[in-house]
Amino acid sequence: MIRLAWFSRMSPKAIEIPRLQDLVLRLGRNLRHNLIPRLAVFAVLVLSTIAVAQPLAPPGMRGEFNVGETKFTATMTGGRVTTIQVFYPTLAVAQGPSQYTIFTPAGPYPLRSPLGAVHDAPVAPGRFALVVYDHGAPAAGADFQRVAQLPLHESMASHGFIVAVALHSSDAVVRARDLPLVIDRMLTRSATDGDLLANSIDSARIGISGFSAGGAAAIAAAAGRGEIGLTADSRIKAMVLYEPVLTLYSPNDALNLSKPYLIMGGTQSGFGLAAPTFFNATINSMPRYQVLNPNAVHNSYQTNFSAEIDQTREAALLVDPSIPEPLTTLTASNPAASRAYQLWNQGEILFPGFGYGLGSGRNFCNRVGVNSIRSLDANNDGFTDSPPFIAPDAFTLALPIPDEEMTPMVHLYTICFWKSHLQGESRYRAFLAPGYAQRNNLKAVVTIE
Repeated sequence: MIRLAWFSRMSPKAIEIPRLQDLVLRLGRNLRHNLIPRLAVFAVLVLSTIAVAQPLAPPGMRGEFNVGETKFTATMTGGRVTTIQVFYPTLAVAQGPSQYTIFTPAGPYPLRSPLGAVHDAPVAPGRFALVVYDHGAPAAGADFQRVAQLPLHESMASHGFIVAVALHSSDAVVRARDLPLVIDRMLTRSATDGDLLANSIDSARIGISGFSAGGAAAIAAAAGRGEIGLTADSRIKAMVLYEPVLTLYSPNDALNLSKPYLIMGGTQSGFGLAAPTFFNATINSMPRYQVLNPNAVHNSYQTNFSAEIDQTREAALLVDPSIPEPLTTLTASNPAASRAYQLWNQGEILFPGFGYGLGSGRNFCNRVGVNSIRSLDANNDGFTDSPPFIAPDAFTLALPIPDEEMTPMVHLYTICFWKSHLQGESRYRAFLAPGYAQRNNLKAVVTIE
């Protein structure tokens, strides 16, 4: 059965027709004696070429492609050599479970690939939009930073984007200067015959993105930064920001920003509360989208936060089933246990330097240890027991949005923005509208200019 969209001034409706051919035959019977043959022919041609309109669904976590991943080293500002991790569309299929190995001074630990990434797989045919992402933290990028947005970046690859993440410098000026160099390195690889990424990037569709300190660097790359002599990179066509540290950005450059962008921030975070000031100052960027999430904390916008805690805790228990609870006891000799502890208590650990509203796993990751060899769900309600889960505490006063609600929102707004403004799929703008959040009871207050 064919469904044809019927649009009125009031609202979309649909009519059902058993077969398009039946409609054409009925039209022909009504146009008796060939009184208006040209109209009949015209009607048949129109009806034969109507696109069958189906309601557009919000993008799922997995798109039409499989996920490829590769890493390489590249020279950045001042001769600094860093690791660049790339996620990209592929037609290759993983042969069994796929994982990443994260290296720390105390040793490595594994993390699962959410979508079964194939390492060093051939890129799918075609040229794809490129998004360069700068991770958070003002310190030099530790190895785990390249997978801080692992679910989101793998999902973007499956939806037809190439995503590059470079471990960044501890120097804010160097971070800003390095992002255009990451674009350079990616375009060079795409232009090199025989390279894994050869002929894969559409140089007319490049985006920039960043979280926290990386968000400030992304702004500098897109808008320029006058006091360091950095001009706006004209190759960048759009931008997505999560909780950018706006104290690292010069307000004098606000008017230089003239690209579409999306900014997301939490109202329980000082970084998120500063977002409207930036949004209101960047009057030459149109359209621009602001998504404020009530009571979200700073770390709510890192989509691998909960999964990494759960997996590192489990990895620590597999090595030593008798180990003290990794979430509440720091075992520095076990890299997985140490990482689980740091993430679970990050807001408390970093409070002296960052203040209120940073947030920890213990505040919004409410399903850690539920399906575990040593369960943290004694009452079998499907949620982490409290304690160790302490949603509001001395460092996060209000109940944050749970990870299971927050991560899908980050995914939704990010994918729909990039589809709209890098892939040219304007239909996805409907999901960015304030009304969509309201109708679907999303914990998001959306503003568009």
